[in-house]
Amino acid sequence: MIKRSLQNSFVIIFLFFVITLFPFNVFSGEPVITSDYIQLINSFKTEKAIYSSPIATFNNNVVVGSHDKYIYFFNSKGKLITKHKTDGWVHASPSILSDSSVAIGSYDGYIYFFNQKGELKEKFKPNCGSMFTSIIELSNRLLVFGTNRKGVIFFNREDSTTHIHPIKKWVHGTPNIIDNDKLVIGSNDKHLYIFDHHAKLLSKIKTKGWIMHSAPVPVDTNKFAVGSYDKNLYICDTDGSKVSSFKTKGRIHGTPLKLKDSKIVFGSFDRFIYFLKPDGTLLKKHKTQKKVVSSPVSLPDETVVVGSYDKYLYFFSPEGNLLGKYKTKGKIFATPIVLGDNTIVVCTTNGYVEFLKVNSMMALGE
Repeated sequence: MIKRSLQNSFVIIFLFFVITLFPFNVFSGEPVITSDYIQLINSFKTEKAIYSSPIATFNNNVVVGSHDKYIYFFNSKGKLITKHKTDGWVHASPSILSDSSVAIGSYDGYIYFFNQKGELKEKFKPNCGSMFTSIIELSNRLLVFGTNRKGVIFFNREDSTTHIHPIKKWVHGTPNIIDNDKLVIGSNDKHLYIFDHHAKLLSKIKTKGWIMHSAPVPVDTNKFAVGSYDKNLYICDTDGSKVSSFKTKGRIHGTPLKLKDSKIVFGSFDRFIYFLKPDGTLLKKHKTQKKVVSSPVSLPDETVVVGSYDKYLYFFSPEGNLLGKYKTKGKIFATPIVLGDNTIVVCTTNGYVEFLKVNSMMALGE
C-alpha cells in the first residue's frame, strides 16, 4: 500500500514538472515565438474588458476604449498619456477624421472628439442611442455609424443635424467606403445596406445572419468581402448582388483582410483561420484552440497576424504557412494594430493593452 502511494506521488510530481516545463504547445507541434522575435515593451491594465479595437494617430499615439467607461491615449512605447471618463461602456472603436481629430462613441450616447494629444475638444449627443460601431466620415463630412436605435445614423457635425435611415434591428456592423463613393454597412436584420454619399439608399443585400462588427472590404473593382453570422464570407457587388460565398462551420465576426496578391484572410467561430485564393476558394486553413473573433492584420513584411480567444497571436506567411504563435495576457476580441516601428498593439478581454516589438518573422518560415 505504501509502495503504491509512493508510486502515485511520483507520477503526480512528474506530471507537474512536465506541464510546468513543457507547455501544451510543445506537444501540439506549433512553434512558440521566442523573445528573439517578439519583446513585450509594455502592458497596461484597464479595469474592464476591451472590445474596442485600437487605432494609431498621425503622431503614432494609440487610442482605445474600454468597458470601464474610459477612453485611453498611449504613446508608441505603451506609456499612458491621458484617459477620459465617459458615462457608458466604450465598446466602439475610435476613428481618425479628415481634420486629424479622433472621434469615438460611447454607450452614454455621446460622440467624443479629441486632438491627437488626447485633449477633449468637444462632444455631441445625437440622441441616437448607444453607439456600437466605429465612425466613418464621408466626403461631405457626414459622420456615419450604427446604434441600438434601429437605424444607420448620418450626423452632420457642422450643424449638429441627424438623419436616420430606419432599420428594424440594431446596427452593429462596421461601416466602410467602397469604390470611393459608396458606403456599405451591415445590420442585425441580416442585410447589407449600400448608400451614396448623400445618405440615399442605393440597394441592400440579404444574408441569413447578423452582420456583427465585420466591415466590408474592397477586393476588386465594384466588389467587397464581408463576414456574416450565417457562417458565410460573402463577395458582393456594389450594385447589390452577391457574387459568391465561402461557407465555414462558425459565425464570422471579424473583418476580412485582402493581401497584396488578392488572397483573403479571415477567422471564424469554428476556430479556424482561413486563407482564400483570389477567386474565393480555399487555399489553406489553420485550427486554433478557441473561436476567432478578431480580424487579421499584416506587418510591413507581409506577415499576417491573427488573434484568437485561446489568447494567442498567430503569425503566418502570405502563403498561409504558420510561422509561430505568441501568448498574450488574455482572450483576443479586438483587432490589433501595427505601428510604424513594427510594434503590435493587442488588447484583451481581461483589460490588458500590450505593446509588442516584432522583428521580421520571415526567417521562421525558411
